[in-house]
Amino acid sequence: MNDSSTPTPLTTRQKIRHALLAAISIAIAAIVIVWLIPRAVDTSWEHIFASFDGISWWWILFLIFVALVVLAIDSVGFAACFRGVGLRVASETNAIAQAVTVVVPMGSTISLGLIYARLKRAGLGIKRIASGTLLASLADILAQILLPILAVALVALSPLDIPLWGRIALVVAAAIALALTCAALGFLSSEKLLRSLLVRVQKVVDAFNEGFGGQSRDLVSPALDTRKMAVTDAHGSRVLILGAPTLARLAQGFAFIAWCMLGYGFEISPLVLFGIYALSRLLSLIPLTPGGIGVIDVGVAWALVQCGAPSAAAVSCALAFTLSQVLTPALAGALAIPIGVRDAEADAKTRRA
Repeated sequence: MNDSSTPTPLTTRQKIRHALLAAISIAIAAIVIVWLIPRAVDTSWEHIFASFDGISWWWILFLIFVALVVLAIDSVGFAACFRGVGLRVASETNAIAQAVTVVVPMGSTISLGLIYARLKRAGLGIKRIASGTLLASLADILAQILLPILAVALVALSPLDIPLWGRIALVVAAAIALALTCAALGFLSSEKLLRSLLVRVQKVVDAFNEGFGGQSRDLVSPALDTRKMAVTDAHGSRVLILGAPTLARLAQGFAFIAWCMLGYGFEISPLVLFGIYALSRLLSLIPLTPGGIGVIDVGVAWALVQCGAPSAAAVSCALAFTLSQVLTPALAGALAIPIGVRDAEADAKTRRA
């Protein structure tokens, strides 16, 4: 990152590449939704649209409300990661960053630049922004890992017709995954182990730069400084920082269960429904379409059908839930952009005065 108030501008070639990726991503989403989903569960769009008839608009408003609650929880956790930033600035920055992440393919890189520019303008130093970004990223990764682990454990305890050996295998797999996660966290918390790893990485990078004539840079000291600042920032609000994304995803998962059971009347175990939701979070990591739209829905609809849900209803249920949880933060981010532009102009006038 540079030391200006804005990230390095994109070159014309980079802009064209981002535009092409966005166009390809939207095309893939359209193909998956229009052509692949009905065929994956053997239904038609006529039946899918007809399955919406019995759904109350109150349920649609419920999904939008849940999406806003999830965004609010994420914003509070985001603010806790960056000491010295008010909740208003944090909410605005988080809303825009999330909108870019869910709408633009591989938009997480762009969102990092937006976060840096906004927080730099709010008065934070580069090291403080780096430590906060590290904490926020770690919290998000934990949420993506812990939910599938919990889902596997819940499926093992569910009333599904699973043999005893299968249940034992699921519990053991969940326990091993949890142990590996704890070990990884312990590794990151150990300065000695982290320094040893960084020294090895530094040697590899130096050898590469020496072979290709590149300029060597110190990786060890900045990384350790960032880690030290992140650990210091986490004291006093560690639970909030690391737990906010997981809490937000849990709220989303319970909403999915209510949407399936009460909105659509699916007679599927709540434990199984939560397992389907949690595993769908892994599909959202595949950067093929904006917010995973289409890719997630194929997996969720197929899983619901396998659990006994009608094909058309399973598709409409999955699509409505995914769209509400993706488009709501996207709209919130779009509404926050004019506020950010106004603040940037006010800051520019203040500096010129």
